[in-house]
Amino acid sequence: MQALEILLTLGQVNHFTATFESNINSLFMKFTVTILVSLFTMSSLLSFGQITILSSDLTAIGDEIVRYSDTIPTYGPGSEGPNQLWDFSAAINDEAATTNVVSVVSTPYNSAFGSSDYAMTGATDSYLFFTHNNVYMGTDGAAGDLLETGEIIEAQFSDPLVLHTFPRTYNSRFDDIYSFTAEADGAAFGVHRIRITHTGQVFDTTDAYGTLITPTGSYDALRVQTIDYTTDVIDVQLLPFPAFWTPFTTVQDTSVTYSWHAKEEMLAIAEFTFDSIGNPARFTYSSVPPVSSVGINDVASTKLVIYPQPAIDNVCLGGLDKNKTYQTETFALNGKSIQHNQLIADCLDVSELAPGMYMLGLSSSDGTFRETIKFIVR
Repeated sequence: MQALEILLTLGQVNHFTATFESNINSLFMKFTVTILVSLFTMSSLLSFGQITILSSDLTAIGDEIVRYSDTIPTYGPGSEGPNQLWDFSAAINDEAATTNVVSVVSTPYNSAFGSSDYAMTGATDSYLFFTHNNVYMGTDGAAGDLLETGEIIEAQFSDPLVLHTFPRTYNSRFDDIYSFTAEADGAAFGVHRIRITHTGQVFDTTDAYGTLITPTGSYDALRVQTIDYTTDVIDVQLLPFPAFWTPFTTVQDTSVTYSWHAKEEMLAIAEFTFDSIGNPARFTYSSVPPVSSVGINDVASTKLVIYPQPAIDNVCLGGLDKNKTYQTETFALNGKSIQHNQLIADCLDVSELAPGMYMLGLSSSDGTFRETIKFIVR
């Protein structure tokens, strides 16, 4: 999922805005809104697939997504166009962050965001709220201790930010205008209150497709370029009485972000941002491993099938070489390894797994075969 980056530079209140930017960026996971490392490396063969991202490919309530960031990238975002290869396998894990997708009613802000479909939260008691349906995904606002000062702030978007329109394919494009207002205590800066009114116009272009390689693995991916033209109007309230706002400054900026989207994603598989003077600032990548979804009626390049789906006590694999022995590793969707087993009689006991979706990593003992398969336990 692409993310919103809010860049606020206020001169005399520089400390406030730097903190605000840092926390908003963390909330938007740029996404932190981008924050992302490799728990599982089982790369598939490279193939330049032109995929289509649907609403069902994105996140849902109950998901937990770990992402990692290279905070000093020495590389750029690569090229646009068809059949690209973006090799970021040398990205370094400098930071990690976990995002949880929760219901709106489980947050303290149901009254303000009751029309949203779900919320996302990270390490702090702050939330982002989203509307997500078959044709659209957008951001409705943020709430919580956004500045990590103990002050609760609710920032509802008066114009929601469109993040996706579906289906998303190569050469898809849209533009959108969005805005929100946020207030905070200004005592640390010698004033009563500070107010920031942020407006932006986003131009979203799916400008490339090809194979994306991160330390987690290789993905068929679409790349999205997002250009955000923003204006921030900063007002201050000098005293509690009389309670009126005094204009302080207006800041205009332009930011460019690249994000990569794959069928496995839940959130964007990778994102690339620049600093305020156009230098590479951060590369973020997901721990969700690449997956080959193979069913009993599907034919993969390896002729491998998994059945029954959904499973209750056992899953079995068809199409294996009977002259080889195989090891398995089962992963949760967030990349966490759950169990290791040797495959016996082409079947695996899954009776101790909770209902849900999992990934099965399969490798032959002689190292000549590796595959990753999604399966469901009922």
